[in-house]
Amino acid sequence: MSNRISRIDTTIDNHIYVWSTIPSFAPMAEILRNSREILVKKLRDLTERQGTKGSCAQDAVRLFLINFALERMAGEITPEHFTIFRDTETVEVILEDSYGIQCRADRDDILIPHQNEALKILIQCLFHRAKAADEKDILSFLHMFSIKKPEVRPDQDRTMRLRSMIWFIYLAVEIVKTEQAVCSKGLEYFRNKFRELLDHTIDGTIIDEESRFPGFEEGRWEKTLFGWLQGEDRREFAIKLRRQFNMENRLEHVNRCLLADHRRCILVQVMALFCKMSTGREK
Repeated sequence: MSNRISRIDTTIDNHIYVWSTIPSFAPMAEILRNSREILVKKLRDLTERQGTKGSCAQDAVRLFLINFALERMAGEITPEHFTIFRDTETVEVILEDSYGIQCRADRDDILIPHQNEALKILIQCLFHRAKAADEKDILSFLHMFSIKKPEVRPDQDRTMRLRSMIWFIYLAVEIVKTEQAVCSKGLEYFRNKFRELLDHTIDGTIIDEESRFPGFEEGRWEKTLFGWLQGEDRREFAIKLRRQFNMENRLEHVNRCLLADHRRCILVQVMALFCKMSTGREK
């Protein structure tokens, strides 16, 4: 046990040293420095539970440290984080219709729900493979979500991917909240349902605007984010968004669009968090 703790201590020290030498990452090093006691315990439990050695164990520890630091540096999710294709007005109208606003004396704020869960999912699924968590990914995340902004300019492709992941997360959450059967039917059903709903949104059939009858599946999706994405004035935006999700796994713009691993990870994490929450409410 003492050897294990010694190795964990050394790993934490190495990360603190390396991150301290990079100005943009220095706040992450400070988080590790101030959290050593809890980090040692969590990493001890992690390495004992996984029982891995060598490079696999090192990758798991590195990934944990990145996630731990970024979760504590993340601020709040705002409408700006949903804004892609420079279409601020469309995004704000969709979010306001879907989530409502909070009126303040000096301004009105759009209410973005599930922020803690969404940020946790975003971090886990962006950095779910330790070797893929490169400097550009971390810098782009810090630029978007940290109060302490790095001075280095973010990679625009990575930033676009982050914004697309935010949309994918919130659309996935809408599915679980609206159709609890997703929790028992599994990942493949969830994946197909997501694709089906996005297609109906673009085709304009979530809401039947041509008659007084309910739309797709008796109108159950009309008040969801999918329903608010529908509309002739929003169709182009929805088409571009679907392209960013990269359902066909295109190879062009590999750093800009979501990959199959990102989509799968998000669906799995949404089920893990929101199916559990739903079960808890039912009990």
